[in-house]
Amino acid sequence: MPSNRNLTIAYAGVASLAAITLVYVFSPSFAIDNNNTSSSQRQKGVVGLVNTANDCFINSVLQALAGLPELREYLIHRTRIAKENGEFLPQKPFLSGALKEILDSLNEKPIRRKTISARPFLTVLERIFRQKISRAQQDAQEFLQVVAEKLAEEYHDMHKFNKKLEAVRMHSEAGDAQHQSVTSQLKLDMDFLAESGMPLEGTLESEIECQRCKYKTKPNLSKFVVLTLTVPHKASATLNECIDGAFMTEYIDDFQCDKCRLLHAIAYYEAKLSKTSSQGDRDAIQDAIQRLQHAVDGDPQTVPAGVQLPPSSPATRSRIAKRTRMSSFPPVIVIHLSRSIYDQYLSSRKNICKVSFPEKLSMGGLLDRRGYKLQCLVTHKGGHDSGHYECFRRQIVYPPPFSNPHLPSTGNSPTSTPTISVMPSASTTNIPKQPNGDEQNSQNAIAMINGSSTPTDALDKIQELTSSPKPLSLSVPSETFEDRPKSSSSLQTTMSAATVTEEASPLTPTVPTSTAKVDTGTKRKKTKRNNKWWRISDEKVKEAKTEDVLAQQKEVYLLFYERIRENR
Repeated sequence: MPSNRNLTIAYAGVASLAAITLVYVFSPSFAIDNNNTSSSQRQKGVVGLVNTANDCFINSVLQALAGLPELREYLIHRTRIAKENGEFLPQKPFLSGALKEILDSLNEKPIRRKTISARPFLTVLERIFRQKISRAQQDAQEFLQVVAEKLAEEYHDMHKFNKKLEAVRMHSEAGDAQHQSVTSQLKLDMDFLAESGMPLEGTLESEIECQRCKYKTKPNLSKFVVLTLTVPHKASATLNECIDGAFMTEYIDDFQCDKCRLLHAIAYYEAKLSKTSSQGDRDAIQDAIQRLQHAVDGDPQTVPAGVQLPPSSPATRSRIAKRTRMSSFPPVIVIHLSRSIYDQYLSSRKNICKVSFPEKLSMGGLLDRRGYKLQCLVTHKGGHDSGHYECFRRQIVYPPPFSNPHLPSTGNSPTSTPTISVMPSASTTNIPKQPNGDEQNSQNAIAMINGSSTPTDALDKIQELTSSPKPLSLSVPSETFEDRPKSSSSLQTTMSAATVTEEASPLTPTVPTSTAKVDTGTKRKKTKRNNKWWRISDEKVKEAKTEDVLAQQKEVYLLFYERIRENR
């Protein structure tokens, strides 16, 4: 009997150990599968990108571009124009269309873990430049620069094509209805792109001022798609310090000023004139002096024809001040923090300075200040010649522009506060009379509510009229629209109260003036801050918070700031 009991205890111990082992082995995968398929997690997730051979620099840039609504909105209009004007040709690769396809795929909401390949997009890119992309360690900024510059090139090619198309349309016959209909369909998209431009492209304006003669050269305009900032060689810095360093006044010595050179030439010919006695030579010298003076007063950068300038001398060289500013602010500012350090032996190493950056960034002066919000971030871990790139993407909480983002509004302006009036409109005369008084008031109220943006809003107000027997007092609580995503077709501001206008009418009940008051007791609900991000490392995706993103001061490499718009 004792032996059987011991045997039973031994079997029970072995069974318990086996059960613990099974739970330990299979419970993690079961928990992962359960989280991916549960209803609470179905809306949480983002598509990853497979890394076949050192593709993290490609994957991180594509994931960052996928988190820019301004860029996706541009690509929708751009590809629609390309389809309608015949730019999609089999023998001609089109980068904007290929980028739109992969960004749409990366913005899908997968039910389970999903990973795709960037190979179709890279194939189009390789066809454009007619060379293969190296699979060795590459720089994410260089890849982004190539893609963004090609997008800008296709944008400007579109404008050239549209000018030719407009010329053809002007010379086409008036009865060509098909051609006229095509151009009318393109007009909305072309007008949108002409106003907004390529979202990554901005303009820098630089000028030079001579510190001796105070002459300023003509502003030199240059386009940019990525703003490169040099990280200072110290332990820590701020992004504003890096921006100030790029746009601060730079002084350059021993520079040859165009105006100083002409003034030196005038002084040279005047001295030569005082020593010349021949009338013919004096006339030629005086003519040269007049031409030089005309150039000084007009355009010192253009040397007068037929006038030979004297040899350059130290008198023609001076100190100049070079100033640079951003004259055209792009909808999306991409900032590249250059962390390369080169010594006297041309060897390179990585600058590990901690750069703190804000979630919201202000650009411009006091009169043209613009606000930007951080949307994406690309970090780099490792040394100067090797490492790994990751992307942080903000989780978008409003509807992205998947298709047809701008529809013509048929209601009131979204920025205006609706006004509720008790006066009968013209449509109230066609409403049949109901035997019940409450139902009659409801039918009249449908025609009275002029500020309702949707039928649901109107029904809510009708229920407020019919559900309570107390005197008429119309108001819209702030919670009604607080949780709605703010888009171009929705209200931008929360309505706290609605104005009530009363007038006696045979179709509406008479309401005492003292009872028609504006309800101001409803407190506005605070908007929740979007604090959720995706941390994407190739096919690995997990959630992060804003605090985690702002803590990437040592690894931050690319910053994607998008302009703050009222409807977002």
